[in-house]
Amino acid sequence: MVLRSFARCASTVAKKTLSRGSGRNEITSQQLCDDILDRLRTSLPAPNTCDIIDINPGQGIWSKSLHRIIQPRRHVLVESNLEKYAEHLQPLLTSQSSAYRHSTVLEDVFDPTKQLLTQNEVEKAASVGKQTEYNRCLLMTVNLSGAKVSIGGYMGSLSRKFFDELYLSVLASPHNGFFRYGLIRVLAWIPDHEKDSYIPRTVHARHKQTIMLEATTEIAEVAGASAATKSTRYRKWPDLELEEIAVINARAKDSGYKMPKSRLDAPPPRELLSIEPTPRNLRKADFTSDAEWVPRLLELDSHIKKKYPHWYRKYALGQSIRKLGLKTPLQKEWGELLRRANTTHKTHMKAVELVNQERKLVSDWKREISNAQGKPIDPDTELSLQKRAETIKEKLKALNRTNRIFAEKAIDDCRAWDMSPPILAWNRREAHPLTVYNGEFDAPNRQMALLDVIPRGDLILKVNTYDKMVCFRHIVTTLSLYLSRSVAEALRALVHEGLDEFVKTIPGIHDPTKGGWYDLTTLRVRVLPTDMFVEIGLAYEKWPFRMSTEAILMTTADPTAGYSGQDDDMK
Repeated sequence: MVLRSFARCASTVAKKTLSRGSGRNEITSQQLCDDILDRLRTSLPAPNTCDIIDINPGQGIWSKSLHRIIQPRRHVLVESNLEKYAEHLQPLLTSQSSAYRHSTVLEDVFDPTKQLLTQNEVEKAASVGKQTEYNRCLLMTVNLSGAKVSIGGYMGSLSRKFFDELYLSVLASPHNGFFRYGLIRVLAWIPDHEKDSYIPRTVHARHKQTIMLEATTEIAEVAGASAATKSTRYRKWPDLELEEIAVINARAKDSGYKMPKSRLDAPPPRELLSIEPTPRNLRKADFTSDAEWVPRLLELDSHIKKKYPHWYRKYALGQSIRKLGLKTPLQKEWGELLRRANTTHKTHMKAVELVNQERKLVSDWKREISNAQGKPIDPDTELSLQKRAETIKEKLKALNRTNRIFAEKAIDDCRAWDMSPPILAWNRREAHPLTVYNGEFDAPNRQMALLDVIPRGDLILKVNTYDKMVCFRHIVTTLSLYLSRSVAEALRALVHEGLDEFVKTIPGIHDPTKGGWYDLTTLRVRVLPTDMFVEIGLAYEKWPFRMSTEAILMTTADPTAGYSGQDDDMK
C-alpha cells in the first residue's frame, strides 16, 4: 500500500533528535504566516467548508494561523511526538467544542472507522472510480523537514519520499494512497535547499521526479529563500530571467495582488561576462562574481592610475593596450588581465548572439507552422529554416567548451520559456514567491520553502491501463538518465534497434510547437514538455519490440513502492 510506507515514515521522523540541526525545522514567524495566508486567501476554501489534515504540526504556529483563516470543520493533527509538543497542542485539542483531533499516524486519518474526518468525507470513501475529481472539502498541510529516513528499501529525505508517493497515488487505485477521498490540495513545507528537485527554475535542474510531478500536479512555490542564496547552476541566463520577471510582474498586477516590498526578491545582477571589462565598467556595474581576477585588476588599476597618471590617461582616452608600452611588472600584469578579460567577453558575446539566433529561428519556425493552418509548410521555406539551423549548429560546435555549455543551457531555457504553456511549473507562476529570511524558523540558517501542490487527474485519462503506466514510468526513468544529452541518443537507449521507425510513431516529435524539433540529435531531453514524455510512453507501450511489462518490472523497483531520483540524475 503506497500510503502505509509514508505513514510509518512520518510517524518515525518526528522522533529524531531536534537539537543537532538534522531534525524537524519549524516556522516561528507569525508575520510570515500572515503574509503567506494573505497571498493564498482567495484560493483557500471558504470558512466551515473543509477538513484539514495537518502532518507534523510541531509547535503549531502555522497550524493555528491556517485554522484561523479556514475555520475547518475538523483539523486533524498528525503528530507522533505529541508528548514533546503537548505544551502547544494539548490546549488546542482540549478546548471547548474543539475542531482539533489527534492521530499518531497518517493512515488512521483515512480509516473511516476512526471517525477523525467529518462524516461527509467518510462517505466519499465509498465512491469508486472518482479519483480524477478534485475534492475541495479536504486540505492537507505537511512539514517535510527532518533527518533522512530509511524505510522499505528507500533512504533519503522525507520530502522526496512524500512526493514519490504523492504522484504514485495519482496513478494508483483510488482505494489507496493520499487520494482515496479524491484529489486534494497539499501545502508542503520543505527545506529550501530541496525545492529545486520539485520546482526547478531552469531545465538544467530538471530530473525524473520533476517530470513526474509536472505530469501529475500543478505545483507552485509560495514562499522560499532568495535566489541569491543559490548557485548559478540553479538559475537561468540573467537576460532571460529579467524578461521572465517582467512578465510575472505584469501577471501579478493584472490579478490585483500586491506583494509586501519586504518579501520581494531582488532581480538578478548582470552577468559579468556580458559587461565590457574596462575598469570603469567593473567599478560601476552591478554584478556578482567570485572571479579572482576582478579584485586584482581593480587593485592594479587603482595603483597604476595613481603612480603613472600621464601613462594611464592615454589608456583612458582610448589608446590600445598594445601601443601603451607596458614596462613595469605591474603594468604588464594589468595589461594581461585586461587582454584576457576582453577575449573572454568577446567570445561569450558570440555565444549570446547564437542563443538569440536560435531563439529567433524557433520562433520563425513556429510562426510558419501556425500560418500553414494544419497543412505542411512550404518546402522551400522549410529548407531555408533547416539551413539556418545547420549554420547555428556548426557555429555552436566551434565554441569552446565553457561557452558551448552556456549557450546550450540558455537555448534550452529559452525553449522552455517560449513554449505555450511554458514547460516548467516555475515559469507558469502567477506571482513571485514571498522571500523568507533567516530567523523566521527555529533552526538558524535553515530556511524553509512552502510549495502549493494541486494534483491533476488528466494524466490517467491517457495512461489508463497498467501496461501504459508501467511503460510511462519506464521511459521517464530511462530518458532521465540522458537529460543533458540528445533525444536521439536517449531514444536509441530505449529501443536499441529500429530508432527511425519508432520515432515515426511519436506524435509531434518533430513539431517545434509541441516541443519537438526536426533534428533529434540537437534537441536535448531536458527540454521536452511533459506531454511529449507521455506520447513517448504511449508509443513505447504499442511498440512491438519493447520489453515486456514483466521484464520492465523485473528491472525496476516494486511498482507499488515509491522510487526516487538520485543526486546524479541531475545532468
